[in-house]
Amino acid sequence: MPIRNPFTRERLLFESHRLAHAPQSDLNHTTMPSQSLSPMRTLFLIEGVMKLAGGLMFILSPKTPLGVAVAEPIPASALLLTRLLGTQTLTLGITLLLASARTPAAVSSRRIVYWTVFARDATLATVLAAQLCFGQNMDVLGFTPAGLRSWLTELMPFCLGHLWVLLARPQWF
Repeated sequence: MPIRNPFTRERLLFESHRLAHAPQSDLNHTTMPSQSLSPMRTLFLIEGVMKLAGGLMFILSPKTPLGVAVAEPIPASALLLTRLLGTQTLTLGITLLLASARTPAAVSSRRIVYWTVFARDATLATVLAAQLCFGQNMDVLGFTPAGLRSWLTELMPFCLGHLWVLLARPQWF
């Protein structure tokens, strides 16, 4: 039996027409329907959990992510900066999980939350790329070019995925 795609063009058109012509009282409910046409809730849940786990790892065990980017001995300043990066990652994970709720307020915040996550990741990727291209004194914190490329390689799929959703699939919000 073939799997039915719930995101067909006809279904999207039907739902957008139904919502456009629904009485205001039908739109003012406290929870969203359980069957949504958008995969955003699932994306927010998955990425939120990943960012929580990653942020906790950066905070509690900064030597783990630094192991691919910094040669031993790892400077104390690199450990501190990694922990600080972990606080951002953890906070963004919490934000994604809060925006994954099925309430109208959470649903209406998803676009700005996604832009925020994209902006942070894109800024981090830009700084990593600039450090690779123009950086001086990489040895101060012990970062190696191969390690920075590794971090950049891990970050880029998220940046490109966020950008694709934001620009090519705005109807998912």
